[in-house]
Amino acid sequence: MTAASRLQKTYLFTDVRHICCGDLSWHSPEGQAIRLIDPPGPMVEAQARLNNVPRGVRLTAQRGSKSEPLAAGTALGRVIHEGGVYRSWVIRPRYPEGRNFGCYSDDPALSLAIVHLQSDDGYAWQETGCSSIDPDGCSGFDGFTVFVDPSAAADERYKAVFLAVPPKERWAAHWAEYRKIHPYHRDERLGEHEIDVMMGAVSADGLSWRLIDRPLMVHKSDTDTTVYYDESRGRYVMYTRMYRQQRRTIAVAEAEDFRAWGPVRPLIAPSLDGPLSDDLYTNCRTSYPGEPSYHLMFPMVYHRYSQRSEVRLYSSEEGLHWREVPGGAVIEPGGPGEWDGGFVSAGNDLVPMGDRVALRYHATSYPHKYPRWREVLAAGRVGWVTWPKGRLCAVRADQEGEFVAMGVCVAGRELRVNVRTPRAGYVKVGIVNVEGRSAEECDPIVGDHPAASVRWKGRSDVGVAEGQGVLVQFKMRLADVFGFEWV
Repeated sequence: MTAASRLQKTYLFTDVRHICCGDLSWHSPEGQAIRLIDPPGPMVEAQARLNNVPRGVRLTAQRGSKSEPLAAGTALGRVIHEGGVYRSWVIRPRYPEGRNFGCYSDDPALSLAIVHLQSDDGYAWQETGCSSIDPDGCSGFDGFTVFVDPSAAADERYKAVFLAVPPKERWAAHWAEYRKIHPYHRDERLGEHEIDVMMGAVSADGLSWRLIDRPLMVHKSDTDTTVYYDESRGRYVMYTRMYRQQRRTIAVAEAEDFRAWGPVRPLIAPSLDGPLSDDLYTNCRTSYPGEPSYHLMFPMVYHRYSQRSEVRLYSSEEGLHWREVPGGAVIEPGGPGEWDGGFVSAGNDLVPMGDRVALRYHATSYPHKYPRWREVLAAGRVGWVTWPKGRLCAVRADQEGEFVAMGVCVAGRELRVNVRTPRAGYVKVGIVNVEGRSAEECDPIVGDHPAASVRWKGRSDVGVAEGQGVLVQFKMRLADVFGFEWV
């Protein structure tokens, strides 16, 4: 059985893909359905009925729980969970004495290394590898990311992408190449007097790396870059940054060949109903652990008015079309004087951590563009934000509500739901048009349950053959429903 043909076991409510929109149907006073086109005469006063229209419910993103900061000096890049351990990578350039200004360094790097870090628990990290690569005369490295490529040959299973400023003698050639691209696909910061390129490196094990001999593209992704191979679409996808109308926005590029990328196109701009001085600073694209069809972003919204920030949740069914999940910020700065009280941003990836899922976040007690004294640089720390498994977003009934889940195939003999209610609330679940399995016959589920077994008058068997498509009805009061699974 291929991955594409496996029955889906877990369903999460991170957007509306599983929620039936429904509609009204029209009936005669005697209860007979009246067709839309050329209904039989004589004309009667038709009566409306609701057919699977959700009511009394709304989607709401869930705020994460923040950890204490990791040990001072801990620097992490993209984090993956692989083989039971956490792995991360950072890039480490060496510049002439007194000329290391991080990504603002102008002098060519004397050397460049990709450093591998590993942890058993996500909190205590150790450097376990350092691979030197040729800096190729470049400087100003930024936007470094690593990903595992399931489509690649064994010697290129791990891939890295990062920004670099090439030597000035190459700028004219790069600018001539970049000018051929339509302005829609260009970053307004780049020109004949400023050129940045995206470089690539490959590795068999994530420990020993070699540089790809030419840039992947001319582009300036000077903070958060996310790259992955989309198996369902058979192509590489890069989420990156663009400057448009003086604002940071999220952009995307695609490639069938990792060494030959298509143009960068704008994807998500700052909201028009928020402050007009906001940026979408980072993308933090990830997928839900073990469920690659749930494409998620945790973009950082940067408020120029205060130079503070917050992180929100976006969702997509296929990675092409994105919508913000209602509910406001899922990560916010702490209070005045706290280590994360000034500025926060999220980093890839969402990883399992015990009975929770976790996202790395960076924070400081200072506003983002505060002058960079050594004390300010030292104040930046790394921590984790966590959520109970499956609880990034809820379908919520503030009072009484109901909805129907669609596109569901039976993949087990029992149905378990991830729900939370106060004592005065409840959730009832029904399999539509299956005798003895209606929501009215469901034993009410009350309380906080990550995997409550649904029972109908004490019976847990769903009464439907595996592989059969069904509609699942939820009736609820004062409740959050996060998702469900077949077992």
